[in-house]
Amino acid sequence: MATNDVPNPRRAPRVPVRLPVEVRHRFSTWRADTEDLGPRGCQLVTPRLVAPGRDVKLRIDCAVIGREVRVAGTVIWSRPQAPSRLGVAFDASETDRAWFETLLEADPAAARAARRAPDVLARATRVHLGAPPRLVVDFTADEVTILRRIGAGVTVDALVRSFGASSERLLGALFSLVARRLVVLDPAEATGPLVWRGVLEQADTANAAQAVPDTPRSSAAQRLYDEGLSHLAAGRIQLAARRFADALAAAPSDHVIQEQLERIARWA
Repeated sequence: MATNDVPNPRRAPRVPVRLPVEVRHRFSTWRADTEDLGPRGCQLVTPRLVAPGRDVKLRIDCAVIGREVRVAGTVIWSRPQAPSRLGVAFDASETDRAWFETLLEADPAAARAARRAPDVLARATRVHLGAPPRLVVDFTADEVTILRRIGAGVTVDALVRSFGASSERLLGALFSLVARRLVVLDPAEATGPLVWRGVLEQADTANAAQAVPDTPRSSAAQRLYDEGLSHLAAGRIQLAARRFADALAAAPSDHVIQEQLERIARWA
């Protein structure tokens, strides 16, 4: 690797596949879904958060290959903003990694995504916005930040310099966008900020909606909502759903509470 290359912080490919997962932490078990998955780790959309540094055990239902994958790992990061997520690195001692190659063989779309994820990006490379998704996509705040900074095109060097102290986290998001062809290296495949404007405005609106209710929340509704969040953080999903339902009854027009309740309903 040349000294002017920016390495992919993920040392193994991740592919955007949504698979059901059973998560076990200490004496608690709950259901989640993979947002992306690789032989060394995954990102989970989960109704419960676990503190970074804690150990978890996963049972991933890989129906496409006709088997269940069991792995142990460590939580590397957690994101409380809805939809809440966990980043999990699998234990280095895990020796059964053939399942991932089997998954790529069975899922052509996943195989193409794995091939598109570069190991490095040269700093002089100019990155561009690719074609925006045709369906609504749950962009993370980091991904929206990168897409906006790319604009009409920018060098990898200038983009990375703008990351500052958040360099490693944003680099993971950048390489993920490249793998999904939302960020492209070939100018012939580029679009531009005008094409993306509506998508990014929707993403900004969705992110803002997660934090700001339509109308001022009463103290009673806020207390019930906070209790629900406390239960959710502790893995008491059914109790959390009840508190969110009570909070919604106290504040029927509060879309933040409504979305939180809907988000965990499948696990309650």
